Amino acid sequence: MTDETRKIGFIPMIKNGRRHDKRLLDKVDIIRHIPPEVTIWADTGFQGIDKQHPNTQIPKKGTRKRPLSPEQKQENKIISGIRITVEHAIAGIKRLGCMTQILRNRKPFIDDTFLLLSAGLWNFHLRTA
Repeated sequence: MTDETRKIGFIPMIKNGRRHDKRLLDKVDIIRHIPPEVTIWADTGFQGIDKQHPNTQIPKKGTRKRPLSPEQKQENKIISGIRITVEHAIAGIKRLGCMTQILRNRKPFIDDTFLLLSAGLWNFHLRTA
C-alpha cells in the first residue's frame, strides 16, 4: 500500500508468486481496517475486492465478444494513471539489489527482513529528496 507520494505504508509477509493477490489480501484481512471514505485503487488481480470495500476502483476487462467502450477505456486510463504511483514505489523498493536477485539464505523470515529494510530505505529516500 502506498499513498500519493509513493511512500510505502503497508507490506504483507512475502509469499512465492504462485499465490493469488486477492487470496493473500484476504488472509491479511486489512480491508476491514480501511475507512469507507478512503478510495482503494486496485488492479485486476484483486477482482471481488469491491464487494468488501464500498469505495473501490478497479479497471474493467474487455473480451472479444464485449470490447470496452471508449468511456470505459478512458476510465481505465485514469485508474492506471493513479496506480502508477504504486508501480513506482515497487520499483523504488527494487533499487536495493537484494530485492531483485535470488536469495539463497535459509534463515526463516530473512526475505521479509530484507523487504522491510528496502521499504524503509525507500521511504527515507523520499523524505530526504
